[in-house]
Amino acid sequence: MRSSAPPSRGRSTHHHTPLLRSAFALLGFFILLSLGGCSLRQYQTEDDQLYIGIRKIEVVDRPKGSYADRVIATAEERLGYAPNGSVFGSSSLRFPFPLLGPSIHMRFAEDSTFVGNLIRRLTPRPVWMREVSPSLRAKVAQQTLRAFGYLSAEVRSEIIPEKADSLQARVDYKLDLGPLYLLDSVRYFPRVYIRPGRYFYHHRLSALQRGRPFSLEALEDDRTIARAFLREHGYYYLKPEHITYEADTLISPRKVWLRTVLSPSTPPEALRQWKLGRVMLRQLPEDAEAPTTLATDSVALSDSVMLYYSGRPIVRPGVLKTRIRMKQGQVYRSTDEERTLSALTGLSAFSSVEMYFSPREDLSKKAEVDTLSSAGATDSVATKRPTFSTQPDSIGTLDLMILLRKDKPWSSYLGAAFMRKSTNYIGPGLSASLERNNVFGGGEKLSASLSGSYEWQTGRNPIDGYSVAINSYQLGADVALTFPSILFPGLMDAYYKYPTSTSFKVALQGINHARYYTLRSLSFTMDYSFQPSSQWSHRITPLSLNYTQLLRTTSRFDELIKTNPALGLSLRDQFIPKFGYSVTYTRRADDSPHYLQVSAEVSEAGNLSNAVMKLSGASYNETKTMFGVPFAQFAKAALDLRYSYRISRKSTLATHFATGAIYPYGNATTAPYIEQFYVGGANSIRAFTVRSIGPGRYRASEESAYSFMDRVGEFKLEANVEYRSRLFGNCYGALFVDAGNVWLLRPDSARPGASLREAGSVGGLLDAIAVGTGAGLRYDLSFLVVRFDVGVGLHLPYETTRKGWYNIPRFRDALGFHLAIGYPF
Repeated sequence: MRSSAPPSRGRSTHHHTPLLRSAFALLGFFILLSLGGCSLRQYQTEDDQLYIGIRKIEVVDRPKGSYADRVIATAEERLGYAPNGSVFGSSSLRFPFPLLGPSIHMRFAEDSTFVGNLIRRLTPRPVWMREVSPSLRAKVAQQTLRAFGYLSAEVRSEIIPEKADSLQARVDYKLDLGPLYLLDSVRYFPRVYIRPGRYFYHHRLSALQRGRPFSLEALEDDRTIARAFLREHGYYYLKPEHITYEADTLISPRKVWLRTVLSPSTPPEALRQWKLGRVMLRQLPEDAEAPTTLATDSVALSDSVMLYYSGRPIVRPGVLKTRIRMKQGQVYRSTDEERTLSALTGLSAFSSVEMYFSPREDLSKKAEVDTLSSAGATDSVATKRPTFSTQPDSIGTLDLMILLRKDKPWSSYLGAAFMRKSTNYIGPGLSASLERNNVFGGGEKLSASLSGSYEWQTGRNPIDGYSVAINSYQLGADVALTFPSILFPGLMDAYYKYPTSTSFKVALQGINHARYYTLRSLSFTMDYSFQPSSQWSHRITPLSLNYTQLLRTTSRFDELIKTNPALGLSLRDQFIPKFGYSVTYTRRADDSPHYLQVSAEVSEAGNLSNAVMKLSGASYNETKTMFGVPFAQFAKAALDLRYSYRISRKSTLATHFATGAIYPYGNATTAPYIEQFYVGGANSIRAFTVRSIGPGRYRASEESAYSFMDRVGEFKLEANVEYRSRLFGNCYGALFVDAGNVWLLRPDSARPGASLREAGSVGGLLDAIAVGTGAGLRYDLSFLVVRFDVGVGLHLPYETTRKGWYNIPRFRDALGFHLAIGYPF
């Protein structure tokens, strides 16, 4: 009898190989079958064509100049329509297999089950040519061109079937703008009475001037400006449609003669000024559907302002009084109405604020006004035109009723997210907050929040390419009380034109870095924030007290701070009693391509405490304590400058410069870790991760997972330049260059080359600046911008194995990938 040996391990593997090949072949067959089933032919009728995008948009004899470019871009927007599988809303670019989703949608078109309904919601419908209607879009684009002054413009469309499949088609558009019509003669309104000795002269504010393009946009802007000016000076009932224009294009070729007139339907009340009479405020029930009951109580806020309510006032009468910016007897002004509305809605006490003006009947003036308004001018075709009253005595009176509906006292928020940070930290986070509105009856807000996150970090070093893995969790809680005014005697109920607040905040936070340390901090902050104008904003922090405590350290962390004592001093138990002031200047005009924002901040810590203790006899060089804990002493200043220039409708050049310095002295030779500067990350030098560069030319002899803790400094320089341009649809591209570093102000023997003094010269300082470049994509969702940047390192501030200015040893380790929300600056 023969005995058969069991098959060897190698032979067994050989027998399974055909099975694996068969499985992969079967999987590939199903993939090809599904892709082949992407055809929508079976769902098309004889007249149906599948729209697959725009092939081209041709502009015949394209005019030159920024005005023509803007007009053409606007017309092209009217022609745009995204096909199935569009790349970020593009009308011509599509992702691979664009018809897979529509074919699945149509397969379940008649399925009424839950699964069928769900699949239809998750997949797009096919885009048919009849829905796009190219001829109609061409007419809309043509009207757009004519509305901008190209009165003889023509736009034509042509459907181009695909050669391989005639049931699919693209669209060609041809734009022929023709000549641009210019204004040749403009007749304006006669002067309009404002007050004794002052009149409204239309030509002084109007942008309708001889030689400028004739466009409906310019007409709309003109009557908006005229109406806004006249409403600001008492003409409350004047509406934009009351101002009309008559144009004649037959007098001169390619020229337009224009006349500004009032519509024949303009009512008499729109032709006279109005002043304010009585002001009445009325509280409504909290529930909008509840029956409105008559007020049972009232209180006079002033001689002409009354508050009617039931129960008790929602907001203290003194607060309401200062928020009513309109006074009896004054001529109505639209800005006073806007300020009153803004002041009341900003109290965090009302869910809605509605204002109703009603004319007070004045029989003695009615006949006079009717006579004045009917005695209008007669034009060339004998049409009776109304005119503005020029009699000061014709002013009317408006009574104002303000309806206030109480907001719900409590609101809450719960959020959860899986975060991906620029520091390469990823992990889940949870936050919850609870708010109590109108706590003391003056629009105050009390809020409490809890937050927690667990994160881990992985990344690579641009020199050695080593991988790191850091785990940490963070827990935090805070309570804040915000007043909508300056909390100071005599100013508590005062009104301010722009947002003003006083806030108090207590926060507790704990951070645990596995295998290294646990840090806890408790802080109290008081802030005054106010804006004297729309361009300037200020924040004063008269008191900020932060206590940090290092609860736990491991032997690994102890060894780390032995080699870097300054790091240990910056993380030690300490108080940070701080005073600060910051100011921001913003300049942005609606019609200007320039945008400028300058922010400056100065702060100091420990000086008052040190002075008090010195007066009590303590030595200057002695380490002084508060409640047995040393306190920090430093002076800090920072500057942030942002400027952007809109090159064209599609492109912008944005720049950013930041610098700052912190100088510890007296009671401390090292600034607290949380107050020091760092560079790198999604909003800084994007070729490098956060805290991977600096200070200065310092480089640790042995890189480790926690080498980033050394990468902070006391002086910072950073500059960024970014060119942004629209690519297609809602997708924008960017090219950028980033540069910067941080330095110490005093030499540190544990970190050679880290101080500013060791740079030696201007050339040495420039050579110690890290530089990176890169490109990015931005997808604009209108309510937020999703940004993806790829940074490429060009220069490291310290010596590497590669000589020369470009000293990145390995290209793949110099790449930085950042997914973020919003623009970097």
